[in-house]
Amino acid sequence: MNAIKTLLVYSAKDPTAQDLTEATSAWGCMVSTCSSLDQLRGNIEGSDYSLVLCDSASDLRQLVSENSTEEVLRLPLAEIEKRHIMRVLSSTGGNKTRAARVLGIDTKTLYNKLKAYRSSEDLARKRAEQQSGSMAG
Repeated sequence: MNAIKTLLVYSAKDPTAQDLTEATSAWGCMVSTCSSLDQLRGNIEGSDYSLVLCDSASDLRQLVSENSTEEVLRLPLAEIEKRHIMRVLSSTGGNKTRAARVLGIDTKTLYNKLKAYRSSEDLARKRAEQQSGSMAG
């Protein structure tokens, strides 16, 4: 009996990873996508995927380099909390109610934290786009 393969896809250039998903459609995998590096980290650490496909090797190198003990010990508490929340959310298959219960926080608190994370990611993305635009001109 063949087990269904699960594929996790991430593209920093395309948050929906549509090109990668289309390119792998013949693989016969159940595909999940990530829209941010933090979500990718949470999915890798909190779930069990048969395959992980990233658009850029530098993104994977960044995740791997962050895993040293010295790096983790230098992280601000807010970043550790964010990573833990993303891991738990991933381990519950994205179920926010279950994740909040596991985390021991109110569901509304979890929604507010996730909204704040998205806002800061959007701001960082806009800044990066502005910087790359000003360098190109």
